[in-house]
Amino acid sequence: MLFKILSVVVGLCFMISVVQAAEEDSFLVLYQQLPAQYVQPINIEKIAVAELKGLSKTDNQLRVGDDRDKVSLYYGGRLQKSLYKPKDAFDVHAWAELSGKIVDEALEKSAKARQYDFEIIDHMSAEMVKVLDEDSKYYPSLGDWKADRPKHQRNFGSRMEGENLYLKIVAFNNFTVEEVTKAVRGHSGFKGIILDLRGSPGGMLGEAIKTADLFLDEAIVVSVKGREEDSLTYYVAHDGDITNGAPMVVLVDAQTASAAEVLTAALQEQGRAKVVGTATFGKGSIQNLIYLPGGGVLSLTSAYFYTPSGRKLHKKGIVPDVCTYEMPESKNIDNLLAIGKVNLCLQEAREDSELELKAAKQLLEL
Repeated sequence: MLFKILSVVVGLCFMISVVQAAEEDSFLVLYQQLPAQYVQPINIEKIAVAELKGLSKTDNQLRVGDDRDKVSLYYGGRLQKSLYKPKDAFDVHAWAELSGKIVDEALEKSAKARQYDFEIIDHMSAEMVKVLDEDSKYYPSLGDWKADRPKHQRNFGSRMEGENLYLKIVAFNNFTVEEVTKAVRGHSGFKGIILDLRGSPGGMLGEAIKTADLFLDEAIVVSVKGREEDSLTYYVAHDGDITNGAPMVVLVDAQTASAAEVLTAALQEQGRAKVVGTATFGKGSIQNLIYLPGGGVLSLTSAYFYTPSGRKLHKKGIVPDVCTYEMPESKNIDNLLAIGKVNLCLQEAREDSELELKAAKQLLEL
């Protein structure tokens, strides 16, 4: 009987030590990579404390207290362990070791926490990421991250709408530029271009920039800026417009986001196209992936997009030249166009509306 008890204790200690080692490796990667890559300045202490507070998600009896000098673990309202914070606030190894000891103590005291075994870092990191921006997310595995990406069976379509070439980009992928180029060259004699980006969640930024390059002649497409002042990077269109300056209208709505907004803003601000629809989504951030030893993935905001004029896209989006917010299909197009650009145009999903297409056709006739 004593032997069985000793075996259980030894086994428990071994399990805890293995888990602690695995978690310390994850803490080390987080505490090294996150402050270096995040778009805003953030210190290790804030990340570490937020990570440890996530222990309460494995057992609500676990609580982590934080004061000026110490990090303390409580279980059932009773102090279990209190550790001094590292003297060197930038010592990632010391912070990882402290975090590992707190987790070790939590696993020893809480049977509920032990049930999560090696998944404990997932629960902690999912809580930690909440102190960052809303676009940074934690995924237990790379597969979960991939599953969260937008998927479309058909990403591109084209047809003639009267004398105008209609292009529909659902999402930007490796073939977008090739398909747009083929469509433009395969339809001769069109008078204008209607580019429909309603409902487009974006996709590959590089393809959106290259698509803008097809229609712009030596102009800024977008700039990307991270935390550091010297991180500003400009992306510029090369000489030549594949349509030789054919008039152009872009259709957008509340679901037009990210790379689709980058393309829209470039064409609008460079005077290349008129924009018809509603205010766009306002997703103007770039995420880097941080891979953790246990298989988890942190999708971390590292930079923001800026329009050619230097305007930040994130949470602001694009105001169209012709606003169709809450406009019925029966709206008189002449009256709609006579209103002109308004300062306030709200978001609305308009992908199934025909009004925008009618307005675009009339704009191209002016």
